[in-house]
Amino acid sequence: LAYCRHLSTVRTHLSALVNHNIVSPDVPCNASSGLTVDIWQRYLQDSASYEDQELLRLIYYGGIQHEIRKAVWPFLLGHYQFGMTEAERKEADDQIRACYEHTMAEWLGCEAIVRQREKESHAAALAKCSSGASLDSHIQRMMHRDSTISNESSQSCSSDRQNLARLQSDSSSSTQVFESVDEAEQAEADAQLEDGKQSKIPNGTVPNGTCSPDSGHPSSQNFSITSGFSERSFSNEDSALETAKSSASPQGKAGETDVPASQDLDSAQQEEKLQGQDSLEGEFPTSGSVDFVPMGESAAGVVRDHCAVALTVVESWADSKDEKQSLVESEDNLSEEPEMESLYPQLDSLPVADLTNGEASAVSSTGVTYSPELLDMYTVNLHRIEKDVQRCDRNYWYFTPANLEKLRNIMCSYIWQHIEIGYVQGMCDLLAPLLVILDDEALAFSCFTELMKRMNQNFPHGGAMDTHFANMRSLIQILDSELFELMHQNGDYTHFYFCYRWFLLDFKRELVYDDVFSVWETIWAAAHVSSAHYVLFIALALVEMYRDIILENNMDFTDIIKFFNEMAERHNTKQILKLARDLVYKVQTLIENK
Repeated sequence: LAYCRHLSTVRTHLSALVNHNIVSPDVPCNASSGLTVDIWQRYLQDSASYEDQELLRLIYYGGIQHEIRKAVWPFLLGHYQFGMTEAERKEADDQIRACYEHTMAEWLGCEAIVRQREKESHAAALAKCSSGASLDSHIQRMMHRDSTISNESSQSCSSDRQNLARLQSDSSSSTQVFESVDEAEQAEADAQLEDGKQSKIPNGTVPNGTCSPDSGHPSSQNFSITSGFSERSFSNEDSALETAKSSASPQGKAGETDVPASQDLDSAQQEEKLQGQDSLEGEFPTSGSVDFVPMGESAAGVVRDHCAVALTVVESWADSKDEKQSLVESEDNLSEEPEMESLYPQLDSLPVADLTNGEASAVSSTGVTYSPELLDMYTVNLHRIEKDVQRCDRNYWYFTPANLEKLRNIMCSYIWQHIEIGYVQGMCDLLAPLLVILDDEALAFSCFTELMKRMNQNFPHGGAMDTHFANMRSLIQILDSELFELMHQNGDYTHFYFCYRWFLLDFKRELVYDDVFSVWETIWAAAHVSSAHYVLFIALALVEMYRDIILENNMDFTDIIKFFNEMAERHNTKQILKLARDLVYKVQTLIENK
């Protein structure tokens, strides 16, 4: 009765995982030698000499000889169909090449617009930085002073002098990146910068410290939502100005009973109009309790008092900026931390200014019109692709700068055609082996597109990963109940999350390149010979290969993850593939003997 229940479970859960027709490795001939050059040449000369199924059987049991992989892989992936004549294959190549070139022309036009906008944003950031330093030399001649604050500032002058020195040295380190001046001029500029900070209101900034969309600054035009954090990171100096102004306003208002509340906003607008003038006499409202005085010792105390507040706010905001940066990087699912070489964003990390409501959509040099949404989506994906391409298998001999450029072109072309899905980390890992074997951009693009029809479902936007985990649970429960019980008892890792990377990349990170080629072509052939879910049996074979080690060491979830990470690229691939074929055969016979 238990045996019948066992077989009933097998039929219910596993019958859909394998083909019911068992293909023998020895009929009509031994297939252990695989698909050789000789057999392939005979097939190309006369496609009737071998059945398609016979070629697939040879590949499934013996693999493909390396010299002919470039010719055979397009058939396995669906770029060519078995039985095509040479003329038909050439026609298919011409069509895909024309499609690839057209796609490249489209995204290159979009990329040109993206790069131009990034340059404009970068230039705007530099201009914003330098304009702040030039204005401070004029603002230093006069000070907006309230009598109440002036009386208190003289008492705190000595204690605040240290804070001023700290802020000056901090400003010096941040401005020297972009300014090339003598040391004496640099020190003087820093002193002037700090003295004038409190009376300056930044472009487009209202007293509460928020950025106004109406400023004349080109970088303030509706930034992309995905790059929102970058808007505040152009300059620490501007942040100090904003926070100092917002913190100083309540102090000033405490003693101003006859100054209207709207005067702060008026002064901001007036300063914006008078930036380029030599005198700023009309910048502030002249009411009874407000006057302009030359910069003296008591006024310097006001500056130092406010600068101390600004320094505190800047330091606390710097911490939050780091947290925001790490949040953005984690959302992009990138494994490397950002490199902060300066206090200003690098060109590739600058946001792209979005179009204002009255502006027409961007038009490339070829006359193609791109919507703002498309530009934003492509910008995000472009930066992700460029980061991943630079990290892709840098130690493998094939990936020279020229071939990395090919990899980038293919990936950008694929994402341009599937922009609604976008780039996800790992896609470069799937493309790289195809490019190594095929060494042709258009052909690799076509084969990658065919491969992603299956692999796309493994990424977060698909739902295949949960199905893989559930099927693994059923398989091991039926085929190795002892190991299943161990997994269940030691923290219950029968969710099989440690297999995630295996399924996501078809074991690409677990094996060296030559083994990846063998495993991938076996998976592709198995879909027509034994099982469309052959990756499950390879995963199960990996676990079964080290079954005794797992049982003897009583491994829990952390142990098994660490173990397989350390074993990456050390597996005996031939043995694993043989064990996987045996597991498929075992399930097939269980179903056949129902």
